[in-house]
Amino acid sequence: MTAPYPHGFSRPRHQQGVTTVIMVMLVGLAVMASTFAVVQYVRTGQDQSLTVHAQTQAQMNAWTGAELVRQYLAGLSTAQRNTLLASVQGASAAGTALTFSSGADSMGARLMNTSTASNFVAQVTGTTALASDKAKSTVTLELHYTVSGGTSSLSSLSTVFKSAMNTKLEGSITINKDASAQSVMNIAGDLSTGGNSITGADTINATGTINIGSGSSYQILNSNCDVVISGGVQVVTINARRHVCGSGGTKVSGVATANGSINMATTGNGTLAALAETAFTDSCSATGSAGGGASNVAATCAEPLGAGVDLFTGNNNGQATGVRTRGNAYIGSGTIGSLLAGNNLVLKGNGANISGTVGGSIVNNGYSFNGTVTTGGSSPAMTAVAAVSITPDNQFNATDYRSYANYAFYVSNGNLLVDVKNVHSVTDGTYLLGNASGNARYDYLCATSNSTCNQNNATMNLCLSSQCIRYDASSLRWYVGNDMNAIRPGVAWFSGDLDAGNGTYYNTFIATGNIATSGSHVTYAPNYAGYSGAVDGTTYAPSGVCTTAAGAAIAYYPSNFCNTSSASYDATAAAGLGSYAYMAGSFSGSTYQASNYVGGNIVLASSTNAYGYVLAGNAFTSAGSSTIRGYISAQGLGVSNPAQTTKYSSLGASTTINAQSLPSTLTTNNGPSTVTIAYARYL
Repeated sequence: MTAPYPHGFSRPRHQQGVTTVIMVMLVGLAVMASTFAVVQYVRTGQDQSLTVHAQTQAQMNAWTGAELVRQYLAGLSTAQRNTLLASVQGASAAGTALTFSSGADSMGARLMNTSTASNFVAQVTGTTALASDKAKSTVTLELHYTVSGGTSSLSSLSTVFKSAMNTKLEGSITINKDASAQSVMNIAGDLSTGGNSITGADTINATGTINIGSGSSYQILNSNCDVVISGGVQVVTINARRHVCGSGGTKVSGVATANGSINMATTGNGTLAALAETAFTDSCSATGSAGGGASNVAATCAEPLGAGVDLFTGNNNGQATGVRTRGNAYIGSGTIGSLLAGNNLVLKGNGANISGTVGGSIVNNGYSFNGTVTTGGSSPAMTAVAAVSITPDNQFNATDYRSYANYAFYVSNGNLLVDVKNVHSVTDGTYLLGNASGNARYDYLCATSNSTCNQNNATMNLCLSSQCIRYDASSLRWYVGNDMNAIRPGVAWFSGDLDAGNGTYYNTFIATGNIATSGSHVTYAPNYAGYSGAVDGTTYAPSGVCTTAAGAAIAYYPSNFCNTSSASYDATAAAGLGSYAYMAGSFSGSTYQASNYVGGNIVLASSTNAYGYVLAGNAFTSAGSSTIRGYISAQGLGVSNPAQTTKYSSLGASTTINAQSLPSTLTTNNGPSTVTIAYARYL
């Protein structure tokens, strides 16, 4: 046993050094541990931050891919989407891969075989583009895309003429139709005529007044206000929510019904039925004598002196095979074959021939009549005239259809540019519009990297020969034709107004402003001309948009319409726009407000022949000798815009609407499909 050190003595020095070293080592280890912990903490924080950043980027890539898939589906025609669907449904449960034109390293997409025509199911994956395995992050979305629309979403193609504004008919107007079809004109507003002759219009529906003053014949006139006929107009059936009045040699051979009163001091009438109401739910925009002016307001019937049916007014003596009214019946020396009135019979002259019953009395005023009338009867049971209801079209906005065009013309930073899409042998993209001689007329498309554009550096000649287009910067108006040549076939979209002059075109012309024709102008809508000008064995056009009638290939044909390998034609391409010859008008703002609507007026000048449908966002006007092979729609969207000077549509001079034997390629699948994300979740 070692004795303790005596008091006052120290440990030996060599042992004290060892202890010091041990202490230093321990402290060093503690510092190292602490440093390692700090470094590890920092590294972990950096990794976590990098991971969060990577995951956020992956999510962004996934949602970007989701939108690209939506745009891809929306850009397909109905036929293309059906073909895709058949392929997807026949594939494995793992899905059918889609290839992105860019960003393929960060996005991936598959369409699943559970997709349907109205609900495409997709899995979209977003991945970070970082090389480090630790930094990589993958996010997968399952999305359900709802597909809607694509059928008759631009205009109602069941009527030969549809106008959502006041309309005037003047001149010689002819409507041709198939024998089994009814020609219908729907007017959301007043309809008036002036010095015209109308042939072939079976039914006219108007939410305002119908005022016709010509020697024309109609099957049915339906109005939410008055029906005014004169000048020998012949009608089988009239239905008016307010009054009916006629003069001259007019007659209603079938039945005229009014919720208000009827004044028909004319001969040859069938049954006149008036409920004799004096208060009306529908308002009329004019009363009494002729309206007119900029808004083309149709004149209405004069307010009747007495409620009921008046066959005497103006000392004329009318006739009717039957009169039914809850009010009075007025007659001079005319004839009523069968009378049933809830109130009085009022005589205004001698010698009338009358047979029937009244609920009130006979007010003879000193006059006599022939026949037998029983008093004290009951008021007849009558059914009120129902309101005309005209379903409005989807509002046309040319801006929405730019991406569907084969050629989209616009100005950017002083340069005339053209977006080209689905044109055979030309790469999709933006091109500079140029010319050979340096004048204001253009015919060449060149890469935008060029400072000038001419035949030496051109990608293609836009014109069938040369100098087919020019632009007026002061009026923001494009010109095609006149002494220039026609442009290549396909859908042609213009930012601004368009003047289409002399020439024969195979195009759908779309303008964000107005469209006017001039000279001897002929336009065949692509779907009217079809593949070669012949559809189902019938020749409709001198040429098609894919080949000539003789079968010769057309240079720079619209490849979305033409499948040359199978010699087939896709009428649903470009969202069905190929069925239209002209479409005009757009909203200047981001919202669909009437005060923002610009343009939309289509004016067809003399010697215009349009083969295809016509859609005017505001008003349609025809003049001279114009023929439209198809249907016409004028939406009246600009009426509320104070800057819009055209307030009504007009068919004038010699206008023919020919809806006979239209080609089957002139489809009713008009308007793009709407594709929306209905459901999304992270997998």
